[in-house]
Amino acid sequence: MIAQTAPAPEANNPPLFHARPVAVAAIGLLFGLLIGDGFSLVRALIAVLVLLFCAVAARVLKKAMWAVFLVFLAVGFVRVALAAPVSVPVGEGTVQGRICETPEAREDGSYRVYLADATLNGTPISGRLRLFARFSETPAYGQVISTDASVTASAEKYRLNDRYNKVFDIAFARGEVSVLWQSPRDVYGTLLNIRVAIGNRIALLFPNAPGEAKGMILGDVSDIDDEMMTAFRNTGIAHLLSVSGLHVALLAVAFSLLFRKNAWVRFGAVTLFCALYAAITAFSPPVVRSAIMLTVGLLAFPLRRRLDATSSLAASFVLILLYNPYALWNAGFQLSFIAVLSMILLAPIFQKPLMRLGSSAAGLLGASAAVVIGTLPTSCYFFEQAQLLSLVTNLFVIPISGVFLIPAFIGVLFSYVWLPLGNVVCWIARVALDVILGVARFGGSVTVTMPAPPTVAYLLWLTAMVFASRLFLRSAKTRALTAVLIADAAVLLWLLL
Repeated sequence: MIAQTAPAPEANNPPLFHARPVAVAAIGLLFGLLIGDGFSLVRALIAVLVLLFCAVAARVLKKAMWAVFLVFLAVGFVRVALAAPVSVPVGEGTVQGRICETPEAREDGSYRVYLADATLNGTPISGRLRLFARFSETPAYGQVISTDASVTASAEKYRLNDRYNKVFDIAFARGEVSVLWQSPRDVYGTLLNIRVAIGNRIALLFPNAPGEAKGMILGDVSDIDDEMMTAFRNTGIAHLLSVSGLHVALLAVAFSLLFRKNAWVRFGAVTLFCALYAAITAFSPPVVRSAIMLTVGLLAFPLRRRLDATSSLAASFVLILLYNPYALWNAGFQLSFIAVLSMILLAPIFQKPLMRLGSSAAGLLGASAAVVIGTLPTSCYFFEQAQLLSLVTNLFVIPISGVFLIPAFIGVLFSYVWLPLGNVVCWIARVALDVILGVARFGGSVTVTMPAPPTVAYLLWLTAMVFASRLFLRSAKTRALTAVLIADAAVLLWLLL
């Protein structure tokens, strides 16, 4: 008689989730940044010692995921403490510094410029200084300037988002600015000039909508009037006017079709393409963010690993926040990451009952519904409104945006070889852009004003998405019930707090 062995503990207590160390690391870093913001470096280091001790204990107890979480929680504490400004002087006096971005003209004739290596009465100012001033001549990148100004700390409402741009102080000039000298052109200045030159070529190829075309190709929205920007926002397609993951993915996938035979060659080619695209946009943060997300995901193919979209997204999240921890509080960063996370977690749930419509239609409808639901608290957090019309408009404009973007990109490149050839290639892109502008102008608006959710409610909403997805290793009925209960708690806190 064969003795029956006792069932393994795992059989009676199956895990709630698959082990995903990178995703756990991302969650630990997230909480480390949220909790550690405002800590002094000394307090952060004390917290780190405690957390590392707990991580060692978790490892001894064979709780590997808890150890990973605690280590990255500690990393978050240190990273946000190191990113805090050292010197933030305020008051009135002489401000000097070097213009480190392309100056932005304002409607009242003044300019908004960003200064690096800025000082107030000789005292260094950490990070960059945002200066509002009038110039006798058009200001330019690289100019070292001086002016009398009043300097104040960044307003509390915009403090964290300003820190994403490394801005800690705001200055308002009194009188005109004096240009002391023009510093030698550096690599970044050269990239800015290249971006301007490409923008001028785009304007030549798209004379009826130069600003919108530059926005969709380069992420430069400076030439788009307020009325058109409002129309894009009302119809829920404003994301088309800033280079995002959609743009980078469309162009990279089209480019990768040239290198299908060898996975390593394709990975190298797409990585190089993403780097060059980031360079011609002067390393626009959305482009860099999207390029990292894409290349991390593509690395699975040459390594012959199963593509795990959740882990790829988490790896990108960690890399970007280690470089700039204040990206966590940036609207574009949150919207892009949560939109992708929503598609990963929720789109399969919505796609399944829609498969009668065909895989393409089900995919588009599922992805659109997932993004609208997933980014609802994000939109309310930053803009205090939800664009419900985007559920419909994005079904229409996302496929058309590919018809615009790929021919437009190729046409701009060809125009440097022979302008008439580039103009012909851009014909289909001009038609697609006219359709997109038509949707924006006549799409109307279904906007619901909603208060910003508290952080706890926001996090609970994201938690509900995780429990609704297949990452939660339980039956569909249990997943749905758990997600609904957590979402209800999030809404209740949202309304009460």
